[in-house]
Amino acid sequence: MELLGLVNRAWALRYLREAKAELKLAEEEPGLSILFSMEAAKKAQASIYHCLGDARALEALVFDAMVEEKPPSDKVMELLLAVERAVQAISRAGNPDEALRMASGLVELASKIVSKVLGEGKG
Repeated sequence: MELLGLVNRAWALRYLREAKAELKLAEEEPGLSILFSMEAAKKAQASIYHCLGDARALEALVFDAMVEEKPPSDKVMELLLAVERAVQAISRAGNPDEALRMASGLVELASKIVSKVLGEGKG
């Protein structure tokens, strides 16, 4: 495996671990639950980007697609746009339980994607 692939793999796994830790904090600290849920969602999104390749390029593609309101060009872009919309929904959540529920779903999705793409056991 080439060096860039190893680096992205390491970052994907690290962001996924951190997303899970943020979820745990969201459960343990009700007063800061929305903040930790948002952090978990952003880190889950970052883990997906890194396991798919060039995170910055993917982020730029998603941003352009959102701004231009383009329909997704393929299933991967459709997934990335759905993840971005979920992150935005969590950022607007007023209810800590709802934010935690959405963030938990996103972290679970990221875990499945990382597991499939990288061939890891449980992500």
